Amino acid sequence: MTEDTPAQTRARLLLAAETLVVGEGVHALSVRRIAAAAGANSALIRYHFGGTDGLLRELALRNGAMIAEARTEWLARGEGFEAAVDALVQPLWAQAAMSGDYRAIVVLDEIFSRAAPALHDEIWAMFADGVAQVKARLAAALPGVDEATLGWRIRFVTAAALDVPPRDARREGRESRNERLMQFRRFALHALGDL
Repeated sequence: MTEDTPAQTRARLLLAAETLVVGEGVHALSVRRIAAAAGANSALIRYHFGGTDGLLRELALRNGAMIAEARTEWLARGEGFEAAVDALVQPLWAQAAMSGDYRAIVVLDEIFSRAAPALHDEIWAMFADGVAQVKARLAAALPGVDEATLGWRIRFVTAAALDVPPRDARREGRESRNERLMQFRRFALHALGDL
């Protein structure tokens, strides 16, 4: 049996933490639980990440990057109202950084329940430009809508994305997941368009 490389060990620890975060919440994390789930020595968490806070920071940044990159791709695809809604909604369904069974936004939501303000700021910095672009495109497509109303509608749609589909996507097939995404997209078009 060959030993894992440092990169493989880091990936196993991150995957174990991501699985625990989505399945049981961030408060269920401990060095021992992560190490046991990864099949690794608990000292490796401190070695690779400096502790659970460092591991959660890396997990949050990786998942934040998945959403930010997806938003950049969707923004490049087109203009107009529907394209702006897609640039808002589709990234919220980006797969998690370590497991395709989960969504990045769910992982981030769980981590934010524990994260320090400095991590909140770091994550927001990843999203700020993309969110501003989406908001500007929606405002252009919906002339006469005041900025505050539009901002609240965007927050409403974003928050609604956390519970659709269920947090554990393994309970349903990809086809069902895609249908739920399309249902959510229709909801978002209606929620943002009926201003």
